[in-house]
Amino acid sequence: MLLKKLISAITATICLGVCSTSAMPTTAAEEHITKVNGTFIQPWLYATYDDERWDAEMQIMKEIGIEYLIMGDVANHNTDGTWTVYYPSEIDYLRDYFAYDALEKLFYYCDKYDIKLYLGMGLDTAWNSDIASAEGRAANREYMHKCNEITTELYNKYKSRYPDTYYGFYFVTELYNTIYMDTDTGIDAYAEGLDEMFTMVIDNCNMLNPDMPLLFSPYVNIFGYGYASINSDRFTEYYTEVLSRIPFRDGDMICPQDSCGAGGCNNSHLEEWIKAYRNAVDRSNEIRGTKLLLGTNAEQFISPDATRMTNPHGVSYVGTQTVDDFTESLEIARPYVDSLFCFAYPHHYSPYNAMPEFHENFMHYLKTGDIEKESPTPPTAVKTEIVTAENAPHLKFSIYGMADNTAVAQTNIYKNGKLYDYLVAGVKTGGSGSNTTQNQWIDYEFDINSETAVYEFECIDVCGNISQKSSYKVTPDNTNNLADENSNNAENPVNWEFTDIDHIEYTITGNSIRITGFDNTVESLVIPDKIEGLPVTVIDWYAFENCYNLKSVTIPDTVTHISRFAFAHCTALETVNMPKSLYSIEQYAFFNCPKLKGINLPENLAVIEQRAFSGCKSITEITIPKACTSVGEYAFLNCDSLNTITVNGENTIFNTRSIGYSYNNGYGIKSGFSIDSANGTAVEYAKENNIRLKSNFIKGDVNADSQFTIADLVMLEKFLLGAGTLTDWQAGDLYNDGKIDVFDMIKMRKIIV
Repeated sequence: MLLKKLISAITATICLGVCSTSAMPTTAAEEHITKVNGTFIQPWLYATYDDERWDAEMQIMKEIGIEYLIMGDVANHNTDGTWTVYYPSEIDYLRDYFAYDALEKLFYYCDKYDIKLYLGMGLDTAWNSDIASAEGRAANREYMHKCNEITTELYNKYKSRYPDTYYGFYFVTELYNTIYMDTDTGIDAYAEGLDEMFTMVIDNCNMLNPDMPLLFSPYVNIFGYGYASINSDRFTEYYTEVLSRIPFRDGDMICPQDSCGAGGCNNSHLEEWIKAYRNAVDRSNEIRGTKLLLGTNAEQFISPDATRMTNPHGVSYVGTQTVDDFTESLEIARPYVDSLFCFAYPHHYSPYNAMPEFHENFMHYLKTGDIEKESPTPPTAVKTEIVTAENAPHLKFSIYGMADNTAVAQTNIYKNGKLYDYLVAGVKTGGSGSNTTQNQWIDYEFDINSETAVYEFECIDVCGNISQKSSYKVTPDNTNNLADENSNNAENPVNWEFTDIDHIEYTITGNSIRITGFDNTVESLVIPDKIEGLPVTVIDWYAFENCYNLKSVTIPDTVTHISRFAFAHCTALETVNMPKSLYSIEQYAFFNCPKLKGINLPENLAVIEQRAFSGCKSITEITIPKACTSVGEYAFLNCDSLNTITVNGENTIFNTRSIGYSYNNGYGIKSGFSIDSANGTAVEYAKENNIRLKSNFIKGDVNADSQFTIADLVMLEKFLLGAGTLTDWQAGDLYNDGKIDVFDMIKMRKIIV
């Protein structure tokens, strides 16, 4: 009878090597988001609004469901010691720095349209970045005292006049993830400093009105560049500690920026990090005994790279996030959060400030869950002319004919087959250009006297659909072609023939080559053993980080070092050979490469550093060579499919949780994990961490009590019925096929009988 129940209940194979035991969050009843709960707004954006514009903007926000506005810039303390104050203050150190009144109209129209307002409490533009040192904490105490004075004045000025509209307090400082979070002492120091800051302001909020909630909006930057922790496990532990100490009240909210617009994260990683916040909030609520809420602050802009961030040649490269990306980030966060906020709808999506098609297509999604899929048309006409710009002659392009049934939001410009520059639509207030597609561009690098180049143009519409390319070849003879928009002189895209070296960036150091970068346009790459006659010896820091298209890399045997973060976040990477001469795999070298598998470490490998393979969920087996002297902290954390590690050396040093561990809202030995080693330091590590040695493995011993008995059969039967778990799932895989199903149970029963 039991067997019949099992067969009818098990409709799919149960694979335990990669399955998580954590419960997924409950999703909302709707199949897609139908509104956004709140948005931030900046005072300089609405400084020139007249009454007609105010009504129009507020109606747009009500249309998408906005219930809350957050305005943080009430008084900003500048780095030169001055202030910029956006309300008429009587506080001594603010009175002389009044800019204009940004609050009276805001309160009036929020009250008129029944939108609740979170108001900031002052901002130090140095961002209170030193939280751990004695000097930093002293400065923060002084500044929190000023914040309390500002908050008290705002409350006394506006709460009695707008009792329902003045809803909550906004803690403006944008806290961030830091390398301090990776150590227990750092977590403690940061938690203590933040507890002090928040307790000061929360005590003042309670004195003014304990029913008014507090909101703050930290951010994460998982593409770390050395200053930020990129480990979601330490991040969860950090925020659990921080949030548990701070005396949050029921209804207070942490509303983290998703950092996708700022370039510190992207949608492919967002769920992992919003889950980390969710776990930390839930754990801290249980410890603290009050209910802190979790929101998301979805960023609607796109930040350029560091060079373009400086607005070279007076051009703004800050773009607007397309509707597909914006809605995806909201949908990813939705199952985990209590509220959906964004930054900032009035700035980046208002039809009166940005291209109106952004709002129109977002509204269509809210109503239907659908996003338009038709690709735009690339430019059909290209005009070139020599103009004087920045006191020198340069080549100017005017492009025409790009079109879409919605609107073209961005044009990518390729030069000789490689992405070279791009144009984005600006905004009417607070940015360059207008709220229309830009169609003029200057190549400041083109040599007008001798250069020949092929330019290609690729359009992206407001929904994220990408066009094919059109091309135009410029020679010294046609730099002034004086074409018009009806010329139809654009041609088809070019089929470029590139070699692997064309995709690689490198530097010469001494008598060898270091690979420093990659253009991320191909899926497979073979790195040559020599470039310019010199051997390739190092894959440098961050060389391939976040190359999300890359699937396969062949590294030459001349390479001795794979440096820090070299292949971190390569989420599509499946195969990489380890060169024979490899000496060191440095920190985070293959961090978060979930599809990577088939790794064979070379015999001469001496060092595997901290988190080198952390998050490589598809690796199934690893042999640590005899020459390896050290395996760093968390080196193989969360390698879900890695069930056994073979250690050939007797003296390899294993650091904190270097092998065998997984993290699921707490650290633990991966179910069924074993170490294959006869003696030496690996055996000692196994004993210290309560990890099973393969030599002690007993087939069928799913309860891991070193015996194979009827108790194991009972545990397996309950597991297959969904009524229990296995202590050691590998022991239940009697057919050695990497899965557990009813046939393993039948075989176990026969053996016992």
